[in-house]
Parts: sequence; structure tokens; C-alpha cells
Amino acid sequence: MAELEKIIWISIILIVIISVKEKLRLALPILLLVTGLILSLTRLVPSIDMSPEMIFYVVLPPILFDAAWNTSIPEFKKELSKISLLAVGLVFLTTTIIACIAHSMIPGFSWPLAFILGAIISPPDAVAATSITKGLPLPKKLVTILEGESLLNDASALIAYKCALIAIVSDVFSFSKAGFQFITISTGGIIIGLIVGYTFLKLHKFLYGNSNVETFVMVLLPFATYSMAEHLECSGVLAVVILGMFLSWNSFSLFSSNSRIQMSHFWDVIVFVLNGLVFLILGMQLPQIITDIPYEDLPVLILYGLLIFGVLIVIRLFVIFTFPLFSSQQSEKGTGFFSQAKKEYIILSWSGMRGVVSLAAALAMPLYDNNGVPVPQRSTILFITFVVIIFTLLIQGLTLPKLIQLIRPAEQAEKTEKELNVLLINQSLSFLENMNYKNSMTENIVTGMIKKLTKEELQLSHKTIAPARDRIEWRKTYFKIELELIDFQRTELIKNYYKGEYSLEIIRKKEWELDFWATTVYHEIETLE
Repeated sequence: MAELEKIIWISIILIVIISVKEKLRLALPILLLVTGLILSLTRLVPSIDMSPEMIFYVVLPPILFDAAWNTSIPEFKKELSKISLLAVGLVFLTTTIIACIAHSMIPGFSWPLAFILGAIISPPDAVAATSITKGLPLPKKLVTILEGESLLNDASALIAYKCALIAIVSDVFSFSKAGFQFITISTGGIIIGLIVGYTFLKLHKFLYGNSNVETFVMVLLPFATYSMAEHLECSGVLAVVILGMFLSWNSFSLFSSNSRIQMSHFWDVIVFVLNGLVFLILGMQLPQIITDIPYEDLPVLILYGLLIFGVLIVIRLFVIFTFPLFSSQQSEKGTGFFSQAKKEYIILSWSGMRGVVSLAAALAMPLYDNNGVPVPQRSTILFITFVVIIFTLLIQGLTLPKLIQLIRPAEQAEKTEKELNVLLINQSLSFLENMNYKNSMTENIVTGMIKKLTKEELQLSHKTIAPARDRIEWRKTYFKIELELIDFQRTELIKNYYKGEYSLEIIRKKEWELDFWATTVYHEIETLE
């Protein structure tokens, strides 16, 4: 009951913070983090201990699944080489360089301890960067790279973390064995995600039409998939990401209109609450973290954290400026310092904020090794990790919006929602004009629809007047044709999405409009029966 009361009080604080966010004009993760720090120092509210199990098994699966669900597969494929470089290459390079620095500079750091510190702080946070850049004038390409990196880098870092952890508790480490483990753990996670997604695809027919059950199953799947993969010693992160992408790709024809609308609102609330609570609780961990640290050691450890923070920026900047080597686009091979590509690289380099996954990994370190001996430097690793998180979120997070305004990257030319509306209208007009008329009533209805599509751009109404004796039959026929038109537009929408010509954000918005339209029509039909 005591823990529940803490959560209630913290939730109330979260609501208050969100209500004043617009006036303060700060990114929500930063505002929540600062509030958590203030609460931890003043002890106005009892702190909630951040359990690693809570982060890995409760918070991470739904956040990753939602991010994967809202990732445009065509855009992801276009930037796959850069995303892979950041999510895999950069993570392992960062882990290695930070390990070398920690081993050479921090007293008492063996190679396994140094590598585990590198693995813990190597992955940028899956939420911080996208939350801070949300609403800023960024090219769509940069957003895709940041979101794609955040989906995959946790998997790379956690696999490296597991290998280093084995070395700490068993005092045995092999690079060849670690490489083999990375391949098997990653491949296993991908396979599990695909198997779960394909199984759900085949069994879904037994749920179709029941939006409550579909929503419940969709909420349960990420947790079950993550837990299954971890118990099979595979990557739960990759399993959930692949599951989310697989179901998102098939979602257009998989779920009913009611289910899509219901799931959309439900997931928005879940992810919003989790993101808010996790950054607030993150800031409140300071008392727990400094418990075992002598106060005279704090200044030195803070300096170590500041040094590592600087090294993280340099490494990320170096790797990102190698992008032209992995790109066939001539625009990215410009030599001018202020070329569009260079501006984008600078923004990407400054977007590597760390967050809750790093802290959870540090907290998950065991207290004792296999021989019952206390793991050395555990509190030091925990504190340095916390310092690096604070520096990245506050320094980079607060200055990133200003940096974007200063650099002013050119927005990527992409097809707009208005163009998609015009395209769907033109295709719908062709569909209606080629329709076979069964009788004069159908012909009159289709003619009316064509006029409305032309004049009102999809603002269809039911104002056509029919004789009283044919009113019900006329309305049934009208609604039937409307549903056929909705199905046609949905098919064309899916085709255009698979071609990769429109962003997933525009596609999802249009899909939601079609779902809402279909729900309205079904409701009207029910009133006639």
C-alpha cells in the first residue's frame, strides 16, 4: 500500500508538471528530471526505488513496441546503413573506448569492470532524443535515423553488457565467445519476434471484430515477447522491435476500424504515462545512488563523468561524419563546412542523450560474483552512470533546440497530406466513374458522391433527399457504396505506403480518418436496423 501511495503522489506531481510545461518551454524529459532531482534533495516526497526488473520488463517493452509500431518501414530501409552504423558500430566503438579510458584512469577498474561501464553508457536513450526534438523543424530523415537508432542500440548495448557481466561474475572473458554470443542473441531475438508476430497473424481471425480483446492482446504481446526472449537467453529488445514492425506492416488489413481507433488512444495514454513517470523517478534516484559513495570522492567521480561525457560527444561526432562513406547520395558528399549534410551531422552528433536504460543496467549489476565476493566498484559505476545521464540530458537536451535554430537545417521536401488527399480523391473519382450501375438508384447515388468528392474534398454528407417510401432502402444503398469507397481508399492508401512515397505519420492520419469514417457509417447502418 505504501508503494501505491507513492505512485499516486508522483502521478499527481506528473500531472502538475505537464500542466505548466508550456509556460516554462522546456522539453518534458528535462523538466521531469530536474523536478525529480529537486524532490530527491528536499525529500518532499518519498522516493521510489527504480528496480531494473521494472525498467526492463515493464517500462521498456511497451515503449519499444510503440516506437517500432510508428516507424515507417520504407523510410527505415532507406536509412538502414546509417542506423546500423549508429546502433551497432557506434555502440561497440563507444564501449571499447570508454573501457580503455576507465581502465587507464579510474583506480581499481579491471578490464571487465571497464567494459561493463562502457556498455552501460554507450546507448542513447530511446525516449529522450525524440521527446526533446518533437515539434522542432527537423528533416524527416534525421528523425528516422534518431528513432531507428534508439530502437536497435539498446539491444547492442545490453548484449555487450551481458558479456561483460559474465566476465565479472565468472572471471572469464573471451572476445571470440562474446562475438558468437552477440550473433546468437541477436538472431534469436529477431526470430522470436517474427515467430510471435506470424503466430498472432494466423490466430488473429479468432479475435476479429472484438476490439476489446484485440486491444488487450496487443498490450500483452510486447511484455510476453520480451519475457519469452529473455528466458530463452535472446535479445528481448530486438524481439519486441521486430514484433512491432511486423505487426505495423500488416496492421492495415489486420485490425478492424474500431480496434485501430481504440488501440491508438490506449497506447498513447500508456506510453505518455510511462515516459513521464520514468524520467521523474529517474531524477529521484540520487539518494540511493550516493549511499555508498564517500563524500570526499564525489568531486573526482563527477570529473570522471564529465570527461566521459566529452568523450561520448567526440566519438559520436567522428562516427557520424563517416556517413558519406555509407551513402550513395551526392548531396552527402559535399565538401563545404556549412553544407546541408554537415548541418545534419552536427545535430545528430548532439542528440546522444542517455537515459533510463543505462541507469537500469547499472542498477542490475549483481552485488556478489559466483564465489560470493562483493563486486568491486559497483557504486562507482552507478554514480558515474548517473552523472553522465544528467550531463547529457541537461547540457545536450537544453541546448539542442537552440542548436537547431542556429544551424537551421533545410526541411526535407516530402509529399504533404494535402497531396495525399488530392491523390485519394482522384483515385476515388476514377473508382466511382468505372462502377457498374445495377439500377438507377445506384447511378444517382454514385453521381451525388462524385459531385461531393469534387466540391468538398472528402467532406461527404447524407443530405441527399429521396422519396419517403424509399428512404431506408436508399440510405442502406448509400452506406453500402460508402463502405466500398472506404475499402478502395484504404487499399490505395496501403499501396502508396508500401511504395514509400509518403511518411508514416501522414499515412496513419489518413488511415485514422478512414477508420473514423467507417465507424460512423457502421453506426448509421445500425440505426436503420
